[in-house]
Amino acid sequence: MLIIAHHDISDPESFWGAAKDVSMNMPAHLKLHGVYPAKDGKTGTCLWEADAVKEVQQFLDKHAGKYAKNFCYEVDAEKAIGLPDLHLTEEHTV
Repeated sequence: MLIIAHHDISDPESFWGAAKDVSMNMPAHLKLHGVYPAKDGKTGTCLWEADAVKEVQQFLDKHAGKYAKNFCYEVDAEKAIGLPDLHLTEEHTV
């Protein structure tokens, strides 16, 4: 499933530094498709792929929870506009 993670960041420098480090050593069950930071670094939105929202939420809270409040939710792929072609199962294609 596709998951959006929205970040309300209290320490942009530390958050984005940690994000860069963590993204180079991702667990196999998580895939990060896109990172979209605000110019000021205080908010960000990322597109993930995982089996459950809980997996992404727990991963982010563990690795970035001291720098940001993270809110994750499943994307409604049937109603979404502009999703990238991620070769998802038929159940998740637009």
